[in-house]
Amino acid sequence: MKILIQSDGVHAHYYQRLSWVQALQSVGIQAQLWDNQAMSAFDIFDRLEPDIFLGQAYNLDKSLLKCIYERPHLKVGLRAGDWGSHDKEVDRSIYNILFGTKQEKELLKRLKEETGQPEFVHIHYDAEAVKCTHDQYETLGIKPISLMMCADTISYGGAQFSPALECDIGFVGGYWPYKGQVIDQYLLPLCYPLDKYKIKIFGNQPWGINQYCGLIDDSDVKHLFASAKICPNLSEPHAQRYGFDVNERMFKVLYCGGFCISDYVKSYEMFGDGIVMADSPNDFRDKIEHYVQHPDERAEISEKGQRYISENHTGFHRAAEIMNAFGLDGLANHILQQYKGGINVPA
Repeated sequence: MKILIQSDGVHAHYYQRLSWVQALQSVGIQAQLWDNQAMSAFDIFDRLEPDIFLGQAYNLDKSLLKCIYERPHLKVGLRAGDWGSHDKEVDRSIYNILFGTKQEKELLKRLKEETGQPEFVHIHYDAEAVKCTHDQYETLGIKPISLMMCADTISYGGAQFSPALECDIGFVGGYWPYKGQVIDQYLLPLCYPLDKYKIKIFGNQPWGINQYCGLIDDSDVKHLFASAKICPNLSEPHAQRYGFDVNERMFKVLYCGGFCISDYVKSYEMFGDGIVMADSPNDFRDKIEHYVQHPDERAEISEKGQRYISENHTGFHRAAEIMNAFGLDGLANHILQQYKGGINVPA
């Protein structure tokens, strides 16, 4: 079994695809991450001759389509933007949501009719949300599924407390105007006065505040999560408004044993008692104040969160879900059994 997984730049979804690849490789499956900006479709397909291809509907160019058409045996799954009954509720001038374009839908329709592929499209929303955000793909005969974000057990295993990263509040992420609508209400007020909390903020975009510490090496992110008293999670405006779009940070923080206080998004209820949610900026600040001073409560909650992620939301779980979506149930069971047998399980 050879699996090719397409990447299109370094961002949250790149790290998720990397976690799938590493999980698959760990159980003996030949999987490769393909940077479509570094190698042509023809070169990678000829070199690997994959049995399964996981890509994106918005990256279906002529060369990639030709590679798919030339391989009748190939199973295909694609990440795709929203196209569902929910669309009419969204004011696109306000909310930055990825929608499937007319061209993508036409390509998918023709591809499905002529090759039988893709077998499914996916998005990182929870399964209930997909029923209204992607249900129109069913009119093309394409099954929409949920492939949520997850914890990369290989990259984020072994998180340790580091005195150099110790702080009251630790946050890793970019700042841009759209996300800033939430950050400005929830996180920035905590930065003043400067001596109230010890805050460390890392990211690849300057924040313009004293607590911004610059870039952090990928290998140190897990240690920050284990060293901060509180790791805030802040969502984008559409997640707060519509209640879905579970971001990657939640899974990483909890897997590393970090304590998370998040803004309220309905889909986050899936984490149960493993996180604390705040329903307003004032509530967020009150909960920060409380939990900074109560380490025993933090430890109890973070332990529940780590256990929940380890048992349900790792790269191995997502790899198994992908195999199930292709009807490869035996392979899915093999992946989960290997994981449960001790591969990358937290000590």
